[in-house]
Amino acid sequence: MADPGSRETPPQTAVSAGMRLHDYPIREYIASMARQLALLARGESDEGLAALLEAAGDRAERAAP
Repeated sequence: MADPGSRETPPQTAVSAGMRLHDYPIREYIASMARQLALLARGESDEGLAALLEAAGDRAERAAP
């Protein structure tokens, strides 16, 4: 995590955008489920699907448009 006095700009996430993920239970659920499904896809040796599901989880945690 970036130092508050740092001029470095971290990537914008739900938390850094001032949004708390637990305030958006649907987004939290989607992120969690996508990551669970990614694990299942990896168990089936489908890395492409797993990567897409991980990306969906990451997107769900970012600030809503």
